[in-house]
Amino acid sequence: MELEPEDTLPVPAPPCARDWSELPFDALALILGKLGAVEILMGAGLVCHSWLDAAKLPHLWREVDIGRGPRDQSLILEKSSSAWSAMFVGMAKMAVDRSDGKMEVFVGDGFVNDALLSYIAQRATSLKTLCIIRTWFVSNEGFAEAIKKLPMLMELEVSVCLRINGNRVFDVVGIACPHLTRFRYSKSRFYINDGVNDSEDEKARAIATMRELRSLQLYAVHITNEGLTAILDNCHQLESLDIRHCFEVDMNDALREKCARIKTLRLPEDSTDDYEFEVLPPFVVG
Repeated sequence: MELEPEDTLPVPAPPCARDWSELPFDALALILGKLGAVEILMGAGLVCHSWLDAAKLPHLWREVDIGRGPRDQSLILEKSSSAWSAMFVGMAKMAVDRSDGKMEVFVGDGFVNDALLSYIAQRATSLKTLCIIRTWFVSNEGFAEAIKKLPMLMELEVSVCLRINGNRVFDVVGIACPHLTRFRYSKSRFYINDGVNDSEDEKARAIATMRELRSLQLYAVHITNEGLTAILDNCHQLESLDIRHCFEVDMNDALREKCARIKTLRLPEDSTDDYEFEVLPPFVVG
């Protein structure tokens, strides 16, 4: 039986489109807090005026990690190295400004330079964690000058930064950062230069002045038994020690005895399967 027009079911009205600009400010802040710095600065923070206002809240910028997120990586693939480096530097400065002096963690992978490091050190003096990763653009001098302005640091990482390499470059850390509990210094690979004294025990002696260290990683660093002994004899709080690829260390009975108190110990020949950077074999120079 055919239905008469008046018997047909009514068509429901389409739902009203949600106006995302009218979300409560607290909800916006919660959403933005789950995003990375690059995602906010290049996406969510540009949706509308209310989202932009929320994106300027200082607490969103207490922890900033640029260069490692998925959006960061897509930019690296899309742009030339000079273009994405300049973009990341600009975004890092904007993050520092928005933090209003409250930034506590900064991680920069692949782009940090002397000028940016100085910018951070001058405006984020409450910084507790600093990680400088895979950059050619930070010098010994630039690093040292910045560290002097960051007395609250508790964690410091310098990984695969080829120009931060002077024998006395870490002297300032032990003086300027009395609260440091975690230090990581990772080089790109271990170089073998027969007949040449390339010991980095000066660095080890500087590390030995970091008396509050709980965790220390030295990767592919040319420290010897003498340098490691200085660290163990002075860093009495040390609980975790990683010296993988530090092939000039000979773990004799005396060193093993000193390391007996270390809860987590990784030795020069131990596996690097869980090492997050590219693992290169030792390279013979000359």
